[in-house]
Amino acid sequence: MKKDNINEKNKKSVLRRIINIIEYSFIAIIILVNVILIIKSVVNPRKTPSLFGKKSFIIVSGSMIPTINIGDVVILTENDNPNVYDIIGFRDNSSTVIVHRVIDKKEIDEQIMFQTKGDNNNTADIDLVKREDIEGKYQTKIPYIGNGIMFLYNNFIIVVVIIVVFLIIKFML
Repeated sequence: MKKDNINEKNKKSVLRRIINIIEYSFIAIIILVNVILIIKSVVNPRKTPSLFGKKSFIIVSGSMIPTINIGDVVILTENDNPNVYDIIGFRDNSSTVIVHRVIDKKEIDEQIMFQTKGDNNNTADIDLVKREDIEGKYQTKIPYIGNGIMFLYNNFIIVVVIIVVFLIIKFML
């Protein structure tokens, strides 16, 4: 009977060690990714840092409906040479990232400029987009996930989540 009890404790101990290794590995990966993104943002503060050539943005306006909806997360691939009809993300003068479709390519003073327009807008964007302001070319979207992330920007929600997590941890230990 005692031997079975010891074996059961050993099994639980081994399982707990495996879970700890997985947890710490996951945390280490998250820390590494964040360090990489921080270094990239310090090296080039005018651009959104990418991971493996991909960038993500939450859509907060309806200018691209029905192609892209409010609350969708769009994934952009680094590309500063889009074609007409491609959807791109670019920085405007206020350094906000806008995701619109390229409707024309123009050469002005030997520099390629891009005319953009939201699919849901009646008119083209006033300002032309310079190549260096392009964040990337649209690759795909993840519907609705941005709504949950935007929900967490509410300070009250953050406090409630922290309190709930704290209470769960307190009662589990």
